[in-house]
Amino acid sequence: MARAEAAEGRELNYAVVGISEPNNTRTLFNTADRLGVKYLLDEDCSAEAVHDFVARFLDSVDVLYLTIDLDVLPASVAPGVSAPAAYGVPLPVISAVCKQVATSGKLMHLDVAELNPEFDIDSRTAKVAARLVNTLLG
Repeated sequence: MARAEAAEGRELNYAVVGISEPNNTRTLFNTADRLGVKYLLDEDCSAEAVHDFVARFLDSVDVLYLTIDLDVLPASVAPGVSAPAAYGVPLPVISAVCKQVATSGKLMHLDVAELNPEFDIDSRTAKVAARLVNTLLG
């Protein structure tokens, strides 16, 4: 994505809410820092911190492409992913992000990633995904 943006003469403007430091490599964080990617660690995702982080990012863009990686949620909420989160960001915080994005009027495109039905329990993860998409498109 960074190379494609650079090839078009555009700056990469990318932000991540809830990335887990123990579950990702130092190389990933070094690359993110080099590219100017904004991120908020999962352990720092209080409702207020996330709201402020997202608000600052929304102020910096005209349109938004949102990806919801379901493995950001705690394993108890989203067991149907390939890499369940030991810590994760609480569902109410992620739902609030969806509401904030939806009301911004800047959402251009969205996708949901990381659903693995083979590991889902009672379709719990799929139902959470559907609920978040409904919040965004409501």
